[in-house]
Amino acid sequence: MDRRSALKNAGIAGVIGAGMAPAVHAQEAIRWRLASSFPKSLDTIYGAAETFAKKVSELSGGKFVISVHAAGELMPPFGVVDGVQNATVEMAHTSPYYFFGKDETFALGCAVPFGLNSRQMTSWMFQGNGLKLMREFYKQYNIVNFPGGNTGAQMGGWFRKEVKSVADIKGLKFRIGGFAGKVIERMGGVPQNIPGGEIYQALEK
Repeated sequence: MDRRSALKNAGIAGVIGAGMAPAVHAQEAIRWRLASSFPKSLDTIYGAAETFAKKVSELSGGKFVISVHAAGELMPPFGVVDGVQNATVEMAHTSPYYFFGKDETFALGCAVPFGLNSRQMTSWMFQGNGLKLMREFYKQYNIVNFPGGNTGAQMGGWFRKEVKSVADIKGLKFRIGGFAGKVIERMGGVPQNIPGGEIYQALEK
C-alpha cells in the first residue's frame, strides 16, 4: 500500500498520517510517532490523541504502538502537515483551519463561521460524503485524514476592553483563524493565527 493508505485529519481536530501500512502478520510491534499541534496543558484536545493511541494499542494487542508528542517536541505546532507529508513523522493531530494560509480548503474540515454545528459536521463527514471529499483534497499532500474530535463552531471573544460595536473591532488583534479570520479582517480587525499553546503568552504581550 502507498503512503496515502494510512491515517489523517478533519473535524475541529484531526488525525493525519502517512507511511507504509503494517503487515497484519508482522511479529514486531509497529511504532509510529504522532506530532500534536496542541500542548499537554490542553488536556481535552491533547488528551484525545493519547486516548486514541491507547485504544489502537489495546485493539492491536500491543502490536501497533503510537507515541504522542506535544506541540514543539518534534516540530512546531504548524509544522505537522509538512511533517507527515515529508514522512518526518508518521501521523499528526491538529486543527485543519491552522493551515488556511496553505490552502483555504483545509478550513472546510474544521470550524466555518455560521457553518455546521458539531452534529451537522459529523453528519456531513459520515453521511454526506464530506470525509470522501476531504480525502480527495488531502491526496495532494500524500495524507489520509480521519475525524479526530469535534468542538463545534469556532469560539472566541475574550477582550481586554468591552466590544460594543463593529467600530470597536477596527485595529483589534484577534486570535482566530480560517474563514473566521477573514470575517474579522473584513470588519477591520487583525486576525492572528496562533497555536493554542501560545495564546496566554500572546495575551500577556
